[in-house]
Amino acid sequence: MKEYYCINLKFKNNEISSEIFHSHLYVSDKKMYFQIIDNNPNSQIDSYFMMSKGAHGLFEDNFEITETEIGLFLDKSKIYKTTSFQTDLQNTYFTIYVSKIAIVFPNKHKEYINEGKAFLNKNGLKVVNTFYSFFTNLKDKNTFSISRMNGMSEYYEAKPLTFRPELEFTNNETRGSEEFTVKKIPSINYKFDNADFEKAKRTIQIICNFLSFCFGIRIICEKLTYRTEEQIFVFRDTSPNNKTFVSDFAVIFYHLEENYNIQKILKTDWFSNYLKNEQKFNKAIDNYLHSREVDLNASFLLLFNIIEIFNIKQEIEKFDFKASKEDNFNKALELISQALENSEDSELLKDKWNGLINKIEIKPLKSPLEETLNLNNINPTDFGYSFGKLKKTRDKLTHGSVNSIKEKDLKSQIYCLRKIAIRLILANLGLKNDLKNATQHRI
Repeated sequence: MKEYYCINLKFKNNEISSEIFHSHLYVSDKKMYFQIIDNNPNSQIDSYFMMSKGAHGLFEDNFEITETEIGLFLDKSKIYKTTSFQTDLQNTYFTIYVSKIAIVFPNKHKEYINEGKAFLNKNGLKVVNTFYSFFTNLKDKNTFSISRMNGMSEYYEAKPLTFRPELEFTNNETRGSEEFTVKKIPSINYKFDNADFEKAKRTIQIICNFLSFCFGIRIICEKLTYRTEEQIFVFRDTSPNNKTFVSDFAVIFYHLEENYNIQKILKTDWFSNYLKNEQKFNKAIDNYLHSREVDLNASFLLLFNIIEIFNIKQEIEKFDFKASKEDNFNKALELISQALENSEDSELLKDKWNGLINKIEIKPLKSPLEETLNLNNINPTDFGYSFGKLKKTRDKLTHGSVNSIKEKDLKSQIYCLRKIAIRLILANLGLKNDLKNATQHRI
């Protein structure tokens, strides 16, 4: 790969400058940045830019690319850092660091057409390892081998892709060396017939979200390749991430009767159900994962919010009245009118009466959040608390009455809520009828 790519660009804010500047784009798996060259010794465009509104916003909101030697796909790439002018042997430049870019090359050798690979973070390694047996060299101590677990060599469907988690291997072997080490790299290999780059990337993101939910750890695609007959896309996400993600498994499979492992659940219709409510699942799964990374109060509220995310819309139902309804309502109005102190108020009451009748005709609505759980075969008391008790705790936390809740009790309620949240997500992924009977299978 080249050391850098030449890009000409201009500021969209003409108050900074209306000129076109030459820049060098440096790309690696660790970081990506533009060195914007300006050899004018009196230039202050670095300061003007850094003080401009939205300087740390999206790259495309700040710059227009006028010429490039390489194909670029900017996927809402954010500028997350800027450094002032520096000088090397040839140029003076200031640097902007960006988060997401795909470099597009021609597929000269026509290899691996309609295939791609997503490289995952370290948490991804923990998950992909579950698809493989251990290294084995029981017979010949000079060889090693690793194979996929029985039944886990097939590809799974996430239309328009088929995919499977795989291990890639790299080594540091050099000619003449006696020893070398092998490094495992987690990935998702995928194939497609009819999917553009954006659709493929979005599908991989959903797969990562789902695997994250299944194992309770954040699995992130850090690099993605995508190949057609004509082009190769190499996408990187180098967004700085200062969070320490939980990396201890918290699997969800023990909630299920039939699809009790990753191999089985990947063969269900989870993906098509995910697409029906993609934003809800994205939010709910992020809440579930985030609840493992924060303090108790925040954890409770994040988990309770998952019930609100899947809150059902209740249909308004009316009582069935006999044909004598009108006569009886008129008699009721007459009786109530007789109780008025001032007879002249009877007309005002009559005007109000019609509105009251409309309300009387409607059946009382059940608690929508509690009904959401009922319709998904979830009974909170199976896990230790009634819904009413959980809601009271939510209300106390929301209104700042934190000290009124004992820490031990709050931990116990979070344990209950986490089970409810997992089952609610599973139910909406089409696995409602596969949920274990909680009274028979204590969790």
